[in-house]
Amino acid sequence: MKVIFDISSVGDNPKTRTGVARTAWTLADLLHRKLGDNLSFSATGSIEASLQTERLLNSYQNLRSAINPVSPIARNINQLNKQVNNNSLIEKTKQLTLPNISRLLNITRQPIAPKILAEADIFHSSYPRIPKQVRKALPDRHIQTVYDLTPLILDEKYFLPGQRGINQRMIDTIQPDDWVTTISDATRNDLLNRRKLNPDRVITIYLAAAPELFYPVTDKLTIQTVKHKYQLPEGDYFLTLHSLTPHKNMGHLIDCFKQVIAQEKNKDLHLVVCGGNQDAVVSMIDANQLTDVDLEFIHFTGFIDDSDLAAIYSDALGFIFPSLYEGFGLPVLEAMQCGCPVISSNTSSLPEVVGEAGFLVSPTDKDALCEYMLKLYRSHDLRTNYSQLSIARSAVFTWQKTVDETVEIYQRMMS
Repeated sequence: MKVIFDISSVGDNPKTRTGVARTAWTLADLLHRKLGDNLSFSATGSIEASLQTERLLNSYQNLRSAINPVSPIARNINQLNKQVNNNSLIEKTKQLTLPNISRLLNITRQPIAPKILAEADIFHSSYPRIPKQVRKALPDRHIQTVYDLTPLILDEKYFLPGQRGINQRMIDTIQPDDWVTTISDATRNDLLNRRKLNPDRVITIYLAAAPELFYPVTDKLTIQTVKHKYQLPEGDYFLTLHSLTPHKNMGHLIDCFKQVIAQEKNKDLHLVVCGGNQDAVVSMIDANQLTDVDLEFIHFTGFIDDSDLAAIYSDALGFIFPSLYEGFGLPVLEAMQCGCPVISSNTSSLPEVVGEAGFLVSPTDKDALCEYMLKLYRSHDLRTNYSQLSIARSAVFTWQKTVDETVEIYQRMMS
């Protein structure tokens, strides 16, 4: 069985590889271990995605590329598009026209090497829509992964029109008898509620947290070294980790945390916020009008190296994830696998991940969130109990199961 796996979302910079990108790259690695040279990689999502993936695959000589070389014209248009950098009339005109030209070139090209496509049995898109070239060459033997429809479900204030448009165009191209995988039953239900699809061909395959990265860390020196690296507080802390985008509901968490420390009058209890770039951090501080006094208790770390996450999760009193909507909620599972007690929203996919191993609360209920934060803070026995429950629950989700179930679907498609 020969498979082409599209990794348009992955990019060539590991520092920016979060969320969908990290998930797709992990699955790509595991599929390669299972299928070997019978697996090749494409990037059909955009001209830029093809160019970045070319560079990525060039650095991994054991990975086989299925990318059809990008034409010189498309390369030049893409480069000009990246060079737009001022507000002159000419540059504004470029901003309006170059992206559209690039999209047109992407739609009309053949992004996959015809010879490799002719030999393929299965095409799997880890995010972008199925190209016409693939639909023609592999009718009924292509599959697309849909991670979430959050931009379409939440109010417009949480996502830019462009983000909502990309999400809508993606699901609009899915045909009634297409094969689709989703990463949760919540996403599966959302998709089936919006598209008339064959439910037997829309299949949930859960994600997992990498065992080599996420595990309980008990060594105090390791924890102290990591805390010192990111200038984390010496006292107790609650933890949250995400991209700081609006739907992650950070204002709600900050308000609740400030209420807890005001009630407890504890000057050695902190909130550590991991993730987001510097611009996102500044915007978050400004949006929540955080003062210098607030920032003595609320700490923004920015990006955290993957290898340091386990120590930060393991040392936290609890992990708090008040997101309004998720396709899966991988940070919650990462925290649980490290033995960190979890307080999570009770919406979308999150109850599927947490089960009965954590506290589930409405993302708009301040009293409930404050109550559970106080319970975890005050009770060592409660933290120990939920730490054990978290580890047991996280064992249900493994990458081996994910890749095995993925290959099983490939085999079903061919039967």
